[in-house]
Amino acid sequence: MNFLVNLIDYLISSKKTFIYSTYSLKEYYRIISKLKAASIKYRVASNVHMSSHTGVTKNDYGNEYKFYVKKEDEHKALEAIHK
Repeated sequence: MNFLVNLIDYLISSKKTFIYSTYSLKEYYRIISKLKAASIKYRVASNVHMSSHTGVTKNDYGNEYKFYVKKEDEHKALEAIHK
């Protein structure tokens, strides 16, 4: 299954620039909020396994979330995230 996740990650990253990674769901929502507030389009690659997802997260650190933006938005996105 990791092969599929890595393949998708590779395909996305070839079109976008990787800017941030987190395992925390709370941090995931914080980053989304900052990127939306700055009007930056983004993509997220995740290793969430939906087949076993019950709607309840056992802990906050079970999945990895990788954020990607267009190359020309990289500086603006990093500035928004680290404000």
